[in-house]
Amino acid sequence: MEILSYELRIDVDEKYYDEVSSIIGLYPDSFKFGWSYEILFEENKENYNAMNKFLDSLEGKYDHLNELGVESRNITIWIVYGYNNQCNMEFEPSLLYRLGKCGVKLCISCYEAGS
Repeated sequence: MEILSYELRIDVDEKYYDEVSSIIGLYPDSFKFGWSYEILFEENKENYNAMNKFLDSLEGKYDHLNELGVESRNITIWIVYGYNNQCNMEFEPSLLYRLGKCGVKLCISCYEAGS
């Protein structure tokens, strides 16, 4: 079974977690690992572009986040992919441009999930 999740992680002081959520309009289920919003995709379910959702949530909000001490270097988007046979990914140039333009890091972690 393949497992795919996308996570938006923001390194910010714990006292600002609620404010960050309010600013970008994404509310994590828990703050166990800091401020992190996860979208988990299951096999055979319709997917949408999680990375664009994250960037749409952030755009135009960087000044407000800066007031809380959050700079672009404190924001990462993670792709965590547990695969069975082979791990391949491709990204549209427009998405990579958006990431580079706002200075958000893209992190990818792949592991063999097994059967």
